[in-house]
Amino acid sequence: MRYLFVILLLWTVSLRAQTMQGVVTDVTTGKPMAAVSVVNVYTQQATLTDEHGLYVIPANQGNFISFSYLGYKTQLKAKPLSVIIATVNISMEQSDIMLDEFRIRPGLTPYQIDSAERAAIYKVPLQRTHPSPFTSPVGALAELFSKTAKRTYAFQKNFAEGEIEKFIDTRYTPALVTKMTGLTGDSIGHFMYAYPMAYDFARTATDLEIKMWVRSNFGEWQKTQRADPARKVESAR
Repeated sequence: MRYLFVILLLWTVSLRAQTMQGVVTDVTTGKPMAAVSVVNVYTQQATLTDEHGLYVIPANQGNFISFSYLGYKTQLKAKPLSVIIATVNISMEQSDIMLDEFRIRPGLTPYQIDSAERAAIYKVPLQRTHPSPFTSPVGALAELFSKTAKRTYAFQKNFAEGEIEKFIDTRYTPALVTKMTGLTGDSIGHFMYAYPMAYDFARTATDLEIKMWVRSNFGEWQKTQRADPARKVESAR
């Protein structure tokens, strides 16, 4: 029984990573960046880098951590597997400024407001973390067999994935597809299903880049429609 406990404890240590930390710097100057927003996409926990560019954020293995700063491209990094305290240094790259696409967006966006409200409603299950095997070995072992814990962590994962989809939906919309391609009706859904947008692209791309991406994919879409008349008929229904 003692050996089983040790094996389970070691397994818990290797799988239940707790923290991600590191230094955020400017890729051009190499200088540390203060006040960079660091967010655990799964749990919605957030922090800011200090004056030395340092950050520390709770994160379990596989959690995605977002790094964003005004005027810089947002980065998304996954928490490394099987590491209790993972050190991940980030180099931030300035984003290109498209003057003809620049728009001032005062205050929070509707998505940010709704996201904050959802995070507040589900604050308790979202903030649940795995007990540390060092400070609470019994709790860490019990967590492995707890149905409630499994449901909670499954909810955290589904919640994070849902937030990602909701964010993408704010940038990749049927109205935009119609404007850029002229598609209407069911064809919009067929097109968007055939060309889904990645989360990291949705977060970092400018409005102009997204429009160009839609137009480029629409060119490919037209080729497939010409090559397969049956598919063209199906899309028109």
